[in-house]
Amino acid sequence: MPVTPVAAIRLRRLLLFLPVLVLVALVASWFWGGSKNVTATLPSISLETLDGDAYSLSPKPGSLRLVELIYTRCPDVCPTTTVKMVQLQKRLKEVHLMGNGIEFLTVSIDPQNDTPDVLRKYANQLGIDAHGWSILRGDDRSIQTVTSSLGFIASKTEDGFITHTTSTYLVNESNEVIRKFGMGDDFDPEQIYQQLMNLKKEGM
Repeated sequence: MPVTPVAAIRLRRLLLFLPVLVLVALVASWFWGGSKNVTATLPSISLETLDGDAYSLSPKPGSLRLVELIYTRCPDVCPTTTVKMVQLQKRLKEVHLMGNGIEFLTVSIDPQNDTPDVLRKYANQLGIDAHGWSILRGDDRSIQTVTSSLGFIASKTEDGFITHTTSTYLVNESNEVIRKFGMGDDFDPEQIYQQLMNLKKEGM
């Protein structure tokens, strides 16, 4: 059945606006749908320090924890993020909040390769001060629990590298993620410092 000129015009208009309608529907679904009910948390499990001691991730009253998930063979965003966290740590030490209401956690997502010695070398090279900053590792199952709970995705590639989410997480005293920051160039120490100061003023 031949299409009339009017029908053809209407069809073309529909096809032109269809991608816009789909995008609007997706945004609406994200905004009003289940995303409001999805919360990320730090799981209440134990990982291991570089000295082999158990470190509990259970809720910590009166403390904010900034969590980065890294692997030491990462060529770009991981070391860049850690270096910027070192800068942030220095600012927080100046106002006596580092290790006193604010803590940093670095969790390896590559436990097979990131042995305690490898992680110590990483920490020394990038200038991590152990004051208020814990570097943690665990077995595959424990790390999977952490990444899944935070909504962090990591996948090993054939060349041995790991593609992963580029987010760091600010966790409150109830283990709830209250802020997400970027990694690498998207991690702004000054901006995060100001947000931490504001949260502390609010009594968090």
